[in-house]
Amino acid sequence: MALALDNKLQEWRARVQASPLNAYWRWWLGELKDIMPVSWREKLQHAMRRVTLEVGERAVTLGVDESGHVERLESFPLSQDSDLQKQAVRDALTRAELHESPRVLMLDRAGVLRKEVRLPLAAESNLHQVLRFEMDRQTPFRADDVYFDWKILGHDKEAGQVRIDLVVAPRTEVDPLCQTLAARGLGVSSVDILGDDGPVGVNLLPPDKRVKVVNRKSRFNQVLALAAVVLIAVFMTASLAFRSHQVSELETAIEEVREEALRVQRIRDQINDTMESAGFLAERRQASPMAVDVLAGVTETLPDNTFLDRLVVGQNTVQMQGKSQNAQALIERVNDSPMMGSAEFRGSTRIEPQSGLEIFEINASVEAPEEAPAQPPVEPGGEAES
Repeated sequence: MALALDNKLQEWRARVQASPLNAYWRWWLGELKDIMPVSWREKLQHAMRRVTLEVGERAVTLGVDESGHVERLESFPLSQDSDLQKQAVRDALTRAELHESPRVLMLDRAGVLRKEVRLPLAAESNLHQVLRFEMDRQTPFRADDVYFDWKILGHDKEAGQVRIDLVVAPRTEVDPLCQTLAARGLGVSSVDILGDDGPVGVNLLPPDKRVKVVNRKSRFNQVLALAAVVLIAVFMTASLAFRSHQVSELETAIEEVREEALRVQRIRDQINDTMESAGFLAERRQASPMAVDVLAGVTETLPDNTFLDRLVVGQNTVQMQGKSQNAQALIERVNDSPMMGSAEFRGSTRIEPQSGLEIFEINASVEAPEEAPAQPPVEPGGEAES
């Protein structure tokens, strides 16, 4: 069960390391670190220090790894009793403020096998299991006899392969060293290799053998960071809610103003329509006289011996039908009228037998006066009977 869980964790770690998200995360952290003030970067590097442990033939050497640079601090002889040495080791770590820092065992390169391995790209998602199967073929060891870890060097997409730096150490070499350190109160959380430029950056120790060192300051900082993230999230949520409320109120106000503007626009349109209608009526008044004026003009124009049976006043015309003693003289009288002109008979005149008067029907045009009175316009189609 533990082995299956270990394999699953290794598989998840490999997938995360190979994912584009991890590459973006590392790039983002690097950019964020570059823009930090120098003092902050120094404090961050100081907080991420690790205790390095090197076990030689005669002594255990304590050091500190800060930003990939290892500085050796103090050595303790292996000949001394381990129980008596625990307090001395604890005091040394306390003096260097490293008692809560993770501890890494640095192996000598002579006892470690490093090899570049090429595998298909499809194997990248399950490298731990694949490397266990390939251990017999790639190294002279069996998978159960060694501790191993790897670093991805790159990808050859043309060949469809992934390049891996495989690091292997026999268990018979690592376990005694871990036991020696544990006897002196130095539980190991990782096993790495000390290269020319510092630690390689691998951890050969399986997860079930790693000793977790509780860093109270780091945990407190993590709690503070989590609290800051929560506060920021709450603040952003409240800010967004407040902004949404403001936007909603603003949209409501804008809608009210828009409706009011539409009402004002409708009123303006009605006023413009009314003004246009009034102008049209005024033009009509100026262009055509009133029906009453036309009727008065007809009354003044026709002589007393003329009677109208039918009078039709149009917009620009007037029709007169009736009886007269001298119908021929009416044309001249109508043309001489200041309100009418272009008079002509509609059809021929005829004599009524009973009265002996001439029956006529005259069409004439209505001429507008020079100054039209400001009164209602002529009703087209208006008809007066007499």
